[in-house]
Amino acid sequence: MYNAPILKKAIDIIKLMVKENKPLGVTEIARELSISKSTTFGILRSLEQEELVMKDIRSKRYIPGNGLFELSKKVLRTIDLKATARPFLERLVNFVDETIFLGVREDNRVRVLDVIEPQKEWRISSPVGTRFALTAGVMAKLFLSALPDEEIHTFLESHGLPRYTENTITDPSAFMREIEKTRAIGYAVDMEEYLKGMRAVGSIIYSAHFPVAVVWAVGFSSSMNDEKLPNIIIHIKNAAYQISGQLSPFVSQR
Repeated sequence: MYNAPILKKAIDIIKLMVKENKPLGVTEIARELSISKSTTFGILRSLEQEELVMKDIRSKRYIPGNGLFELSKKVLRTIDLKATARPFLERLVNFVDETIFLGVREDNRVRVLDVIEPQKEWRISSPVGTRFALTAGVMAKLFLSALPDEEIHTFLESHGLPRYTENTITDPSAFMREIEKTRAIGYAVDMEEYLKGMRAVGSIIYSAHFPVAVVWAVGFSSSMNDEKLPNIIIHIKNAAYQISGQLSPFVSQR
């Protein structure tokens, strides 16, 4: 079978960036794939023009771009995300005994794909299809943490951080610290920041290292108390990891 050499190299570069899941420099990519630096740079420039990769101005390193993310979302539409996630969400609600949500980003909103409620009298509820502002509580921390810092700053300049409760983080610097924390620990917590008297814990679902959805649990602060929270965090992260594995069966999860 004939493979166009330059196309093969471009595909190898994209696959490497997805596999490594971190910013890579021209020298690193060239050395890892045994491609000359000039060829690597030329391919990256072409991929950047198509928004398949993007270059960090400060570090001069490359990461997967929005174009690649948009392509992955189109491919994912052929997979029933809700059906794939459902068995894991059903187990999750039994573990945490709080309402479980599955949601995806649509522009500057988050649309609820699925809701599973616990079997108890007092619980949180919201219809499937409900749309929340992207700036709302745990959803903001999760979805925005998957973006490069420059895009987050641009988003914050355009939309700000609305105050929902007295606990809402409205200072951009404090919010960016929350973003860094979310990236480091793999989950986010909402401590009555969106709705008074309610807490939430969530984690990101990936398809081949691309963030495609989030899963989060919501409960009353009296129920989702400090004693119960660590256990919920463990199960939320585990469910997100397992669903990601189902969506990316040939990609090692980190």
